[in-house]
Amino acid sequence: MDKGLTYHASGELRWQHNDTAYELTLSVRAFLIGSRQWRSVGQIDATGLAPRRFSDSWRHERAAHFDREQQRVVFSSNSTPAPLQPGAQDQVSLYVQLAAAMAGEPERFTPGTRLQVQTATVRDAVPWSLVLQDTERMTFDGQSLQVSRWVCQPRNQYEARVEFWAAAEQSWLPVRIRITQASGSYIDLLWRGTEPLPALPVGTDTTGRHRAS
Repeated sequence: MDKGLTYHASGELRWQHNDTAYELTLSVRAFLIGSRQWRSVGQIDATGLAPRRFSDSWRHERAAHFDREQQRVVFSSNSTPAPLQPGAQDQVSLYVQLAAAMAGEPERFTPGTRLQVQTATVRDAVPWSLVLQDTERMTFDGQSLQVSRWVCQPRNQYEARVEFWAAAEQSWLPVRIRITQASGSYIDLLWRGTEPLPALPVGTDTTGRHRAS
């Protein structure tokens, strides 16, 4: 919804990887509004995803670069570079990093769990405070799923509130993503299905594509 008007959009969370690298894209398309795409690429190491570049493409592209040699995050918008912290993610890779953590240690993630993860946007790279809410049951495309909801509260009156719902049956990947701007406009994506994707050129991997609307 934007400026009091409701638009029906389609979205896709595209996830591909091999043993050492990954590509992750979240795209949203709406009639008359156009499309917006968030893309994260990087390496996979012992701690999980290690982003190299994050971009936000809407009207024009802006990006954040993870400079691991200089231990900083640099922004194409000329914002002040941020010190790079261990385990840092971007606002798209965060979904998959948390999914992997929940799959690996599900007993660690109980309602009330709080995490702080440095999360890069195209403007800054600051700790996001995430809180895991009570589990609930929701229906997606006729399928009832037990889901866990993560909430990231905005740090000030100008930032968006980010919520996403993860389901064990979908490898803890998001089955719903809701981003609410300070203006009240929001994007609300609901999972509809998963389709296989070809592997990245190097190595072998398990890939999948989440479709949403």
